[in-house]
Amino acid sequence: MKTLFQFRTYLRSKSINATALPLCCLIAFSCSSDPQNRPSPLRSDSTTLHGVAAYIEFSSPGVKNREIFGDGPDFLVPYGEMWRTGANNATFISIAADLAIDTFLLDSGSYSIFTIPNQNQWEVIFNREWEQWGSYSYKDSLDAIRLTVVPRYADQSQERMLFYFADDSLKFRWDKVRWAIPINRP
Repeated sequence: MKTLFQFRTYLRSKSINATALPLCCLIAFSCSSDPQNRPSPLRSDSTTLHGVAAYIEFSSPGVKNREIFGDGPDFLVPYGEMWRTGANNATFISIAADLAIDTFLLDSGSYSIFTIPNQNQWEVIFNREWEQWGSYSYKDSLDAIRLTVVPRYADQSQERMLFYFADDSLKFRWDKVRWAIPINRP
């Protein structure tokens, strides 16, 4: 069995600082790559709409006593600016066959969802580049559809951002904002 001195000498000979190894282990174990343990956990929902499989995946940020939507830089999501509609990777939806999203035809496939929030209306964008980080590489030339929704405001705040399918619609909730987009068979 090697002594501590022999072990440290071995590490030094391998160009590894013996004090860095425990620190690296601590960092590796405390920074979990498990999507459920992130500050904005990975969430999803799936359903069958009019006989068509639909799936949505998003990172779910929390309100955490912050001002979420509003005018100006003091808000986490300022009005009038492009938002990935979640955290981390862009939110994406996958559908197994063509569906009518509101009044627009959306071909089968996967799409990222971006929004431009405003107090009285939100622009919701389904973009063909579905696998991207945030909105940094967003290109409007890849938009499949853009539509407008009118938000409602609830009395109670929703702590975690949520997308879900219900009542033949894609629904959104976060903070006090709620909106829904009807989904039908074309």
